[in-house]
Amino acid sequence: MTGWIGSLHSLALASRKMPVAIRYLITASAVLVLMWAWMHTDANTQRYPYLIFIPIIFASGALLDSGNGFFATLLSAAVVDHYVLPPVGSLAVASGDDQISLALFVIVGFIIAAVVEALHVGLVNLAIEHERAQTAVKDREVLLEELSHRTRNDLANVITLLNMQARSLDGAAHDALVSAADRVQAIARVHRRFQIHNHRVVVDTKSYISELCDDLRLSRLASRPVALQCDAESHLISIEKAVPLGLILNESVTNATKHAFPDDRSGAIGIRFVRTDDTYTLTIADNGVGTAATVSQRGTGSRLIQMLAAQLESKITTEPRTPGTAVVVTIPVKTAK
Repeated sequence: MTGWIGSLHSLALASRKMPVAIRYLITASAVLVLMWAWMHTDANTQRYPYLIFIPIIFASGALLDSGNGFFATLLSAAVVDHYVLPPVGSLAVASGDDQISLALFVIVGFIIAAVVEALHVGLVNLAIEHERAQTAVKDREVLLEELSHRTRNDLANVITLLNMQARSLDGAAHDALVSAADRVQAIARVHRRFQIHNHRVVVDTKSYISELCDDLRLSRLASRPVALQCDAESHLISIEKAVPLGLILNESVTNATKHAFPDDRSGAIGIRFVRTDDTYTLTIADNGVGTAATVSQRGTGSRLIQMLAAQLESKITTEPRTPGTAVVVTIPVKTAK
């Protein structure tokens, strides 16, 4: 139905650009041709052939303008009066019933023309508002892209400053600044990967988590005999949820790197992100030394993970495995739009 109305409206916009004289000539021709056809068919035994002119009135008002609708009504009434109503051949109307029917026809015709014109004006206004909305959406996307670009540049500067400062320090201070740089990098990844979907800013989990894994391989595992494996399904989540999700992943991998593989022990860390029914599940599993060595660590990273999990309204558990440990985060889909 929407497509049919849109096609009719487009045709009306094109036909209304014709010169006024041509539009009225088309209306008059349609009325006269229809009257001639009626008079030369068996239907001419009908006393009041008003109904056959209703489509002409509607089409004239819709495709040309309300003036043509009014003109079609008056012309139709005139030709019926002249050729059908007694006395035939005159515009005089002898019967009171004929006068009433003729008046009702004119009133109904005017109402049809006026209503059709109102619908046309409404469709024109709707089209204008739709175009304005589309323009506003495009402008918003451009502004959003510009804001994201500037944010990425600012975050890149912060990362550079943190890494520069870290290189001038040793021990715990160095590790703290490197961890801070990794956290900022996780946030920056969101701004590099966001997209507009159904007028919402979202992030694809597959590309986002894959890039985070690449960053962690370079920053945390480049000099360690620990492999990082990543398996993430593609789902669109809001940018508000992507940031804490990425930070949880970053902190969990960092904790595993620090505590699950002491003395440069070799091993592997596996990351898996899937959706099952109405729940997203993020799993960070390692084959390191096990739960006893990792649960006891209650540093900034562990507290940050708990805070981020609460922000996602998610449940986070630590599961002992043979060998190693797994951190499992379950996130309701409704909160991860």
